[in-house]
Amino acid sequence: MKTKTRMSLAFAAVLLAMTLADGQAQAGKSEPKAAPSFPSCTDNLSSVAMPKAPHGLFAILFPGMQKLNAKANEYLLHNPVVCGANFYLVWNRIDKGPGASPRYDFETVEEQMEPWIKAGKEVNLIAWAVGYGAKVQVTPEYIFKQAQSVECENGGQVPVFWDKGFMDNYQQFMKEIVHHFGGNPAVGYIRFGLGIGGETFPVCMYSLREKGFTPQVWRKYLFDMLDYEGTLNSPKTLMVGINTFGEPPNIDFVDAVADRAVQNKIAIGSQALSMDDPRSDKAGQPCAVDWCHVFRGANGKVPLELQTLEETNPDRSGKVGSMVDLLPFALSLHTQIFEIYMQDWLIAYDTEDPNYARYHEEYQRAYEAAAKVVGGR
Repeated sequence: MKTKTRMSLAFAAVLLAMTLADGQAQAGKSEPKAAPSFPSCTDNLSSVAMPKAPHGLFAILFPGMQKLNAKANEYLLHNPVVCGANFYLVWNRIDKGPGASPRYDFETVEEQMEPWIKAGKEVNLIAWAVGYGAKVQVTPEYIFKQAQSVECENGGQVPVFWDKGFMDNYQQFMKEIVHHFGGNPAVGYIRFGLGIGGETFPVCMYSLREKGFTPQVWRKYLFDMLDYEGTLNSPKTLMVGINTFGEPPNIDFVDAVADRAVQNKIAIGSQALSMDDPRSDKAGQPCAVDWCHVFRGANGKVPLELQTLEETNPDRSGKVGSMVDLLPFALSLHTQIFEIYMQDWLIAYDTEDPNYARYHEEYQRAYEAAAKVVGGR
C-alpha cells in the first residue's frame, strides 16, 4: 500500500475512533481502561510513515521539575497509552571536563530512566548545550575558557556556537552519548539541541551579532553539526528540532536545514505545535517554523515528531488549543512521535487535576485514538 493511502486510512481510523469510543472512566480512577487493540510501540507499524523508526506518545520529563515528573511515575508508568518518556542530558551535569576521569557521568539520568525501562517503556534522550533563562547554566564552565561567549536575559552566558572551542567539545559529547546509549535496546531516539534547549533557535542572537552572527554563519554551523551527526552512524535515530528566526521569519532557511537533516537521515521535529497551524495550513499559509510544508516533503524519508508550543488549553482557549483537535491534525501530516507535556497527561489521568472532571474523558479518547495509529503498551 502506498504511504499516502496508508496514512489516509490511519487518519480516518483516528477520526472514527474519536467519534465512537465510549471513553467512560469510573470516578476516582487514574488509569485508563485496558485497550488490547493498541499496536505495540516497538512493533513495525504499517500505520505510520516510517514503520521501523520510533513511534508513539511520550511524556516530557523536563529537568528541574521533580514534583511534576514524580506524577509521571504514578500515573503513566503502567499506562498502556504511553510508550515512554523523554529524559534530558544536561551537558554540564554529565561532562566533568577534559581532565576528569571518567569525564562523562550518566549515572543520574540512568537512575531516572530505570523504573521506565523496568516497566517495559521506551526512553528518549534530549541533549541540551544551552539552557533557558539567565540563571540556568547548562554549558560546562571549561567551555568558556576555550570559546568566546556572550550574555543575554533568555540564555545567560552563551558560547559562540560556531567557535571551534564549542563545536569540538560538543561534538565529543554527542559522540559519547551515541557510544554510551547506542546499544541500549530501551532507547528510542536522541535529539541534539544545536541552539537553545533541544532546538536550533539561535539564543542571544542579537548579542551574537557582535561576534559575527549572520543567517549565513548560523546556517553553516547547523549544516556542519548535522553533517557531523551523520558521520556518527548512530544505531539510534537522531533528531533535530527545527526553528525559524528573524522578522519576518526566513522560511527558506528552515526548509534548507530540514533538507540537510534528511540527507543525513536525521529525524525532524518541531516544538511549536498550536491551533494556529491548522488555521494557517487551511488558509494556504505556513505553519509555525513551516513544519507542515517540511513534514509533507520529508514524509517517508525520516521520522517526524511534534511537541506543542506549551501546555494545551482543554477549553480550546488561548493560542495552543486542545489536544483533542491537535492530535488528529498532526497525524494527518504524518507525525509518528508525540512529545506531550506532563500537564496534558494529567488532565486525562490525574483525578486531582483541576481539569480532570470536565475534560478527562475527551483527552483520554484523543490519546487512545492516536495510540491506535502510533502504538501503545
